[in-house]
Amino acid sequence: MQRVQITGNSQRKVKDGYPLLVQDDLKDPSMKLTDGSFVALMASSQFMGYALIAKHRRQLGWVLSLDESETPTTDYFRKLFKQALVRRATSMDPQLPQRVFNADGDGLGGLAIDRYQDYYVFTWYAEGVYQQREMLYAAFEAATDHQFKGIYAKLRFNVEEANLKSQLVTGAAAPEPLLVTEGAVTYPLHLADDLTTGLLLDMRPIREWLAGAELQGKTVLNLFSQENGVTAAAAVAGAAKTISIETSKKGAKETADQLAVNNIDPDKQEIRAIEVNSYLDYAQKHRLSYDVVVVTAPTFARVKKQKFQVATDLTDLLTATLPVVRRDGQLVIATTANNFSMKKFKAAVTAAFVGSDRHFTLSETFRLPADFVTRKAYLASNYLKVLVLTLDK
Repeated sequence: MQRVQITGNSQRKVKDGYPLLVQDDLKDPSMKLTDGSFVALMASSQFMGYALIAKHRRQLGWVLSLDESETPTTDYFRKLFKQALVRRATSMDPQLPQRVFNADGDGLGGLAIDRYQDYYVFTWYAEGVYQQREMLYAAFEAATDHQFKGIYAKLRFNVEEANLKSQLVTGAAAPEPLLVTEGAVTYPLHLADDLTTGLLLDMRPIREWLAGAELQGKTVLNLFSQENGVTAAAAVAGAAKTISIETSKKGAKETADQLAVNNIDPDKQEIRAIEVNSYLDYAQKHRLSYDVVVVTAPTFARVKKQKFQVATDLTDLLTATLPVVRRDGQLVIATTANNFSMKKFKAAVTAAFVGSDRHFTLSETFRLPADFVTRKAYLASNYLKVLVLTLDK
């Protein structure tokens, strides 16, 4: 195994549990390291930790064990996966769709594993980690005692062949769709679909909040509806009407399918495939307003010639949203941008109220659900930020 000398600053970060490596962490930044290889990080002759080289944008790789005796073998990863599985088994309903291995939070950056009933979905974020897939699949199968029906893989790094982006790795194919339940809501999932399954598990705190909210007789506007599951959760919770806005026809159809599988007639709800700002303009011109408005703003999105970046455009989006929230209504705002701190997020939200006649009370704050394990030393891993505002109360 290649030994790699790291800088003094990097030594402190590694010792403190910071898992991400970049090229500047190397004493010799020009050193060429093979993508997908394991290396030993060194401070002169002192061992600091093992790492897996996985190059992605500015990222060089991920730190593994800091114990020299824990070499990165199949058995090492079996124990890592087993520990993550046991952690969820003791704290969560096994039938709940859940994140059973959360990348760097559970000890291996670049790989997330989700469980949907008896099926597992591996999402690979870096080619270097994917190059160790045979070892990692074998370790995971051993950790689960082969107790599953099938394993799927989704490749989120650049791959030349489109048919490789999503594939059944082993076992039987899942039903199409696979019906899973979260509380009182059923969701139809498509495990073989391109890059996603149809339900964002990290958005569960918003769906749980809606399930406990008093929605009877209320209207709920769901902006960026695709995959957040909000529309179905609100409708099942008793909302008088839901309005779902999604930029793609595919997203609009998925929202309709979620309603239908819960015995709610999509035709009696409102589902539109339209750019969000265009709908907000339409709603203002027609003096439309809603009791609950949910904004799960994407980190980055491009629709035709328009682009949206949450760090620079969130305030303008919320400024356009405020007129459609009723007095004493609630505005739920979420972002998954890992480079957008809670402090900056709150500042961007507050800025939307400057110059308006609206004011708010912060009712709830949510972060990632418990199955999305994070590291205190790596703030970027705790990326979800959700604010529930009550307006003009």
